[in-house]
Amino acid sequence: MNFFDLLNKFKHGDSATKNKFPERQDHNISPVSAVSMQKRLERLYKNKGYKAIPKVPSEKEAERILTTYRNFPASIVPKEYMDPINFNGQSLLRGEILVLWWTTSRKNISNPPQYFLYQYGVNYYESISKLHSLNLITSDNKLTELGKGLIDKSAKIIWQHKAEKAIEADGTVKYSSSHGVSGKLLVVPKAKYPKSSRKDYLDNYFYKSNQRIQYLWNAKQYELCKKEAMEQISQGNKYPIIYNILAMMYREQKRYQDEIDIMKKGIDAQISIHNPGVAIRDFRKRIERAEELKSKKVR
Repeated sequence: MNFFDLLNKFKHGDSATKNKFPERQDHNISPVSAVSMQKRLERLYKNKGYKAIPKVPSEKEAERILTTYRNFPASIVPKEYMDPINFNGQSLLRGEILVLWWTTSRKNISNPPQYFLYQYGVNYYESISKLHSLNLITSDNKLTELGKGLIDKSAKIIWQHKAEKAIEADGTVKYSSSHGVSGKLLVVPKAKYPKSSRKDYLDNYFYKSNQRIQYLWNAKQYELCKKEAMEQISQGNKYPIIYNILAMMYREQKRYQDEIDIMKKGIDAQISIHNPGVAIRDFRKRIERAEELKSKKVR
């Protein structure tokens, strides 16, 4: 057999071999590729030593998460969010506690947020079932006395959920909010620009500055808020919160073109840092709404 005969055999297959090993026709069994990305994501969590494995989304979403993870490690569920929390002898996850809080603190629960799955690694409906079985919630989705006790003890978890978050490459989460756990507005002093341009120094400076901008916004010190927010952008702060606050300010002042411009800069900033989060999507929606309002204003 010469080289070309051999090559042809590999390309088209050997008929005897094909007859000996016919192709599988069982359509009830999913191909390996249908679950491979989900299994790979589960394996990633196991290899990183998660105490509980987050619920894995669809195959397509698992593939997206794994692809994004290569350049943005913070795209997976934070490890600390999967540490079990003991309450009354029962083991609960942070996400399950937040499911309890979310469900019992609003009237319309027909559309549970996707962050339960993607950020906290829990399935909303499975969590609800578990909360019922633990007597933390009633059949009409009201807190039981036991559930009230859990919510009272979970004030910090709820505060952290509401706060702005920065997820580090190692998976640790930093929180920033202009309000304390009790809800009281905190005075946040202006941070000093670091003498060194090291990335960790700059990140810490931007983190503290974000807290400052949020405080100024909540304290209604709008002119100072705008001044310091623009200063942050000029210094290279690309966190979404800076652009969001400026956009909200321009919306209130009906400066729609300024809102559109700052949102476009915000999109460019997120693209430049490979941020796969919802910021770009939200910014684009805000641009669409601002353009609508601008056109109505012209009329």
